[in-house]
Amino acid sequence: MLLALTGELDAGTVLVVVGSVAAALAGTPEPRVIVVDLAGLHFLGAAGVRVLSAMTDQAAAQNARLRIVTGENAVVSRALRLTGVDRVLDVYPDRGAALSAGDGREFLRLTARMWNS
Repeated sequence: MLLALTGELDAGTVLVVVGSVAAALAGTPEPRVIVVDLAGLHFLGAAGVRVLSAMTDQAAAQNARLRIVTGENAVVSRALRLTGVDRVLDVYPDRGAALSAGDGREFLRLTARMWNS
């Protein structure tokens, strides 16, 4: 699942993201990964950063991963870095990297194999 955002992500627009991620999580089949591409944003406010964090938690609660693409957008990268969420969110420089990272199942298989050895 890929969601590409443009414009501003702030208190006035966060409900669009909440609704889109919720709809994606309710889809059939349930997505394992939702990529949110922020490269097209020209503003990312504190409310936007908070909702990205909350949607990451919501996705995790449903066994999915939310991946954030910055597109090397300076506005987005700066907002994520200044708030510190770049250290806790699953952040990628471009769509290709986010999409090719897999869905985490291989990591879980390798971990299970290691513990069962």
